[in-house]
Amino acid sequence: MVDRSKARLLLIHHAKLGSWLQPGGHVDDGEDVLTAAIREVREETGVEGFPLIDGVFDVDVHPIPASSGRPPHEHYDVRFLLEAVGEELVESDEVLGVRWVPIAEVATVASDLSVLRAVAKLA
Repeated sequence: MVDRSKARLLLIHHAKLGSWLQPGGHVDDGEDVLTAAIREVREETGVEGFPLIDGVFDVDVHPIPASSGRPPHEHYDVRFLLEAVGEELVESDEVLGVRWVPIAEVATVASDLSVLRAVAKLA
């Protein structure tokens, strides 16, 4: 699907979790999930992207512990495979860092199993 020798993954250092993850966020009123994904990538990294495939690339479901008066719940990450238009990064106050990581090196930077599973799907 992807030429792994040239491919890179855009990762953000998540402020609350302290981990390198894929950009993302919540859907705003009136948005569909793809529009929200493209907006979140732009807001967190400054990178514009467009879908490489039709439809959803990956879905991750993981538990979120209780916090700030909210009970524990399941969180659904709906992921899309986007191609970047340009590569200049703009760090936002929403994240602790932004970087391009060659696909072959993702496992040395990100240990989140859902990120590694998504990378494996690129083969």
